[in-house]
Amino acid sequence: MVVSPLRSAATRNATGMNTYLIFWILGFGILWSGLRLFDDEVFLIVTLIVGCGLVLAGLISAPATLQIVVEVVLVIALFHICMECISRGNRS
Repeated sequence: MVVSPLRSAATRNATGMNTYLIFWILGFGILWSGLRLFDDEVFLIVTLIVGCGLVLAGLISAPATLQIVVEVVLVIALFHICMECISRGNRS
């Protein structure tokens, strides 16, 4: 049985698309839940690192057209988390 090159390319692209979407959903979900669930800065930093790592893994496997949009959203999310840590800190 001979497999068409077009069919195998379509199968590879569908698998790659699912992979980066799963990484993005997990990564942004962890970033969001870290802000909502934890008051301690250590846990915020850990969720930041894990969430950014998953988003980065999805970004590496994503199509080039989506990479810039995701990078902008990620920078905004990181800035928001940093501002949350500053606002929760002890200023006395």
